[in-house]
Amino acid sequence: SGNDTFTLGYGIFNLGPCPLPGGKIMFVSSRDGYLPNKGFTFPNLRLYIMDDDGSNVEPVGHINMGSALHPTILKDGRVMFSSYEGQGARDQRLWSLWSIWPDGTRWEPLMSAFNRDRALHFQTQLSDGRVAVMEYYNLNNSGFGALLAFNGQTPPNTARFGSPNPDDASNPNVRRGLWWFQDGHPAHKQPYYEKYRFSPQGLTNLTGFTHSADEASSFNLAGEYAGKVTHPAAAPDNDVLLVWSPGPANLLNRPINTPRVDGGIYVLRNGQSLTDVAQLQKVINDPNYNEQQPRAVVPYSAIYGIAEPANLPRLKNDGTLHAALPKGTPFGLIGSSSLLNRNTSPNDAQPGNDSYNGLEKFNTRANDENPNWFTQGADAGKYSNADIFAVRVVAMEAVADKSYGPIYPSYTAFRAHTERERLRVLGEIVLKKDRLPRVNPNDSQGNADSSFLAKIPADTPFTFQTLDSDGLVLNMAQTWHMLRPGEVRVDCGGCHAHSKVPLAFEQTIAGRSGYIPKDLTKYALKVVKDLSGNLVQQQLATPMLDVEYRRDIKPIFQRACVQCHSKTGRQEAKLALDDDALTDGYEGTYLALAWDQDATRGIQPIIGTWRQENASRYVRKFQSRRSLLAWKVFGRRLDGWTNADHPTESVPGDASTLPAGADPNAADIDYTGTIMPPPGSGIAPLNDEEKLTIARWIDLGAPSDHAEAQY
Repeated sequence: SGNDTFTLGYGIFNLGPCPLPGGKIMFVSSRDGYLPNKGFTFPNLRLYIMDDDGSNVEPVGHINMGSALHPTILKDGRVMFSSYEGQGARDQRLWSLWSIWPDGTRWEPLMSAFNRDRALHFQTQLSDGRVAVMEYYNLNNSGFGALLAFNGQTPPNTARFGSPNPDDASNPNVRRGLWWFQDGHPAHKQPYYEKYRFSPQGLTNLTGFTHSADEASSFNLAGEYAGKVTHPAAAPDNDVLLVWSPGPANLLNRPINTPRVDGGIYVLRNGQSLTDVAQLQKVINDPNYNEQQPRAVVPYSAIYGIAEPANLPRLKNDGTLHAALPKGTPFGLIGSSSLLNRNTSPNDAQPGNDSYNGLEKFNTRANDENPNWFTQGADAGKYSNADIFAVRVVAMEAVADKSYGPIYPSYTAFRAHTERERLRVLGEIVLKKDRLPRVNPNDSQGNADSSFLAKIPADTPFTFQTLDSDGLVLNMAQTWHMLRPGEVRVDCGGCHAHSKVPLAFEQTIAGRSGYIPKDLTKYALKVVKDLSGNLVQQQLATPMLDVEYRRDIKPIFQRACVQCHSKTGRQEAKLALDDDALTDGYEGTYLALAWDQDATRGIQPIIGTWRQENASRYVRKFQSRRSLLAWKVFGRRLDGWTNADHPTESVPGDASTLPAGADPNAADIDYTGTIMPPPGSGIAPLNDEEKLTIARWIDLGAPSDHAEAQY
């Protein structure tokens, strides 16, 4: 009561009811009171189920750290939903299409969003089983775009998705309207096609007369705007009801005296991909109104030929799935058959044709250059399978909305590159030299066996990072995962390997009968260096490993760094590692390392600001292998390239000292000088644990608690 009361300051939203077989309803709700991980989507909506009389309400969408929308049941009993996928360093506009079983088990992607500024919403299933979903830029198109369709199921033992390289033959050409070329004369209209990364099988644009980009629609055969569509709904005979608006259907690009949108209801017959907007058949379009969200008022059987969707069984949690999961357990098992059967590079540029091997450039001005971590999450520098040494399982904690409560700061007591989620390590599992015999035998694909199996808390969002022999992140899954109590998920066939045929878990060491999974429910595991310098596992006395700036990083700087990097004394490289002055509750040194994209502190970048995933000159978000701070404490360059691979200015921050003819957008930072602290300085060198702590801190998003945080 009184000043001790926490309130949200707004109502609870319960939206998107989806009837399920067996008298259940799935819906989305903000009743948890969590903030979305990024401020672009508010409030946080999670998947719930309940009985159709409103009883037995249960959260099943623990992976919904951003939000979920539009649950829609499929014929086979799965529920597809729009999933906000702005996790980690990814673009905050991304919405993907996922499916999940009604009890919250067996979630998986149906179509992911890898085009940086487009969202997938308003999905339906056609009579022939294909999934149809709206793709649009989610601001200036007023919800209008193009209607994509793809196969709802894929044959066994086939790759579910195309390559991460959009130009690969596994990704089909998708038509996106007619466009004027050359002098803009109607005679020069040509269809435009685009390829999508990780295309689901059978991908096509049912509305091939238009597109989903943030600009005016393309044209019809008469040279007029072809308009855009939204709100698809299945109808009998494989028809699709939808809303179509003529004109540009874009707020930024529309002629004077044309309506923003004039939505009317139309039919797309037989689920065919149309090339002419005139092929749509009008149901109603009153110019005085915008008709929306059509539905076919017919029995379910009239559309799908069956009385109702399949009623999928609920996970029993009865102790029969694995000996490590007794009846009623609050835990689950997660594993993978291989971390080497991977397809993690976006390969916008083919290796050999680009000095960054298809990965992100270091600090380019271009917005669309190799969107490696910004759109999908992938490789932290150049490496090979031989460098993959361990896997880190990372718990992801949501932030409760305390906007109207008595505790300061109002809703977040920390800052991190994850914005509104705290990453903590459940365990780091060494994949090599972890079993007898000491050298791992090969798996059925001829690679060294890299399988693992771990017991973790259920109903807890988590993700993966693979680690090299130094304990640094090689790649990171930038999406949320979860297990329900008693669930076993071992169907990950490799990192991003949905574009490949997966390796069967049963064919691996971790999949053998009697294999004991790593238990990460009581005590965390972390990797450490043994006396020979090899990475080994160490069990902790706590259930999670957390790394924070003031508690863990600042003492290292105070012991070994401030003698040469001081605010009041020597300030080598214009970097002060003892700047305690607070700005908005965070220390100057922390802000210089983790929040200096505007380049207001220290040595300036040669293109004006720190871009891509650079948080500063010294730290790259979630990528210690590409961070100068890690290079200096480990005493060598760590990202797989050499200083000679890319141009660098001879005077730091001075673009005029680049090599003659060098492109500033291709430049990076070199490793120069010595390890820190320098040998012979009289300061004891950093030990292996201190180095790993700094690397972990970067790879977990560089968190720092607020100076006045209360818990």
